[in-house]
Amino acid sequence: GEAVATITDAITGRLLEMAENQLGPPPVPYCWMAGGSQARHEQSSHSDQDNALLLSDDFDADQHDAYFVSLAKFVSDGLDACGFVYCPGDAMATNDQWRQPLKTWKGYFDKWIESPEPKSVMLSSIFFDLRPVTGSMELFTPLQQRILEKSQKNQLFLAHMTANALKHRPPLGFFRQFVLERGGEHDDTLDLKHRGIVPITDIARVLALSLGRPAVNTVERLRSCSGTPALSSEMAENLEDALEFIASLRIQHQANQIRNGVAPDNYVPPSDLSELEREHLKHAFKVIQTMQESVAKRFGADRLG
Repeated sequence: GEAVATITDAITGRLLEMAENQLGPPPVPYCWMAGGSQARHEQSSHSDQDNALLLSDDFDADQHDAYFVSLAKFVSDGLDACGFVYCPGDAMATNDQWRQPLKTWKGYFDKWIESPEPKSVMLSSIFFDLRPVTGSMELFTPLQQRILEKSQKNQLFLAHMTANALKHRPPLGFFRQFVLERGGEHDDTLDLKHRGIVPITDIARVLALSLGRPAVNTVERLRSCSGTPALSSEMAENLEDALEFIASLRIQHQANQIRNGVAPDNYVPPSDLSELEREHLKHAFKVIQTMQESVAKRFGADRLG
């Protein structure tokens, strides 16, 4: 994941250089931000692009927006041409909403944190994982400080974030049997991304925001929260092991698909796994279930209507 994200960062940086060579120097300082899996250094061969532009507060829409519209389109089109497809949810710098000055971004996060609603919580997996890629990096520091300062103080926000994290449950039944996807082209498979990786990522995000930790990579978040009242050292290690194991199975699955000329996905038939792998996967899912129950109680998600 880190290797793929590093490649994406390098391509992004080169595309920005090419764009500036074509368009001229930027009229005001900017910072190109990655979101989602690229920001967390957790991209796979199946990742789309999530990005945004953070502009200096000297930005004037009438004078400067045309330049940044062209810049964002050049980079986004280039990423798509390189295989990092457009975000289906339009969470890209080409969207006017995600190409804004620092004061506007601060306002976004103030509203999302102080008045959490379904849409803002849905955006959490992208925009609460922002990381600066290139440009005027000093623009990003006050934004990150604002996010961490406000998020750890707002229990209602954390409760909603936790409730959102609990929407993705591990596919493990009462008697430790796998609960498989039903219907459609992925019938009788396990969704390793949404049922395994995403729950750990979501848990780590909630814990990091609750403690004001700046890390965005999931493993770094778990390690930074380890040994606190929110996350025991043992559970942190178990979650890290579970994440590494599930992610490894996913990568192996996608690599095999690519070798066989099949478009990579996240859906693995249990029959493709060895008996040992199936047992380890059940243990990993159980660890996730246990931690989901813990964070639900800790942040009051089980009391939300």
